[in-house]
Amino acid sequence: MKATGIVRRIDELGRVVVPKELRKQLRIDEGDAIEIFTEANGEIVLKKFSPLWGLRAEAAGYVEALEQSTECEALITDKDQVIASSQGIKIMEERTVSNALKKVAVDRKSMVVQADQLEKEPYLEWPKDYAVRSLVIAPIISPTGDLLGTVLLAADDRELGEFELKVAETAASFLSKQVGID
Repeated sequence: MKATGIVRRIDELGRVVVPKELRKQLRIDEGDAIEIFTEANGEIVLKKFSPLWGLRAEAAGYVEALEQSTECEALITDKDQVIASSQGIKIMEERTVSNALKKVAVDRKSMVVQADQLEKEPYLEWPKDYAVRSLVIAPIISPTGDLLGTVLLAADDRELGEFELKVAETAASFLSKQVGID
């Protein structure tokens, strides 16, 4: 474990403030859930919680089904990183999402992005041998309204449209119901 040199006191309500610099470095935003662990030696460990991270096996299966039904590369992200991706782009797993993709997700609007827009903002760091021509982005919103991540469909050989958008939105809706958080 790495020491930060930061010391904080617990207030009368039992709260501890996580410094802004540390939250920024760890990509912890206001409203994010934090999981609390305890160690046998009395240490308390705080970890950013991602409900989708616990569904990696299911997400991998869903990515495979999306790939087969749409003939697109498929990815599922939580708010910070790719948690599942198609076989052809497995290298994408655990890559960090860009601020642009995070903004699209926060806006809670699904969209189709074509090549000209992708040149300006690729949304993810794609493998060098994969030139994305079209991208569908669908946010995953929990039943309580919390942003959980995104479903992405990517094609290097054609422009995607309404069909792929509806499939991605259906996948996002399905995944949101699998999480079951309050």
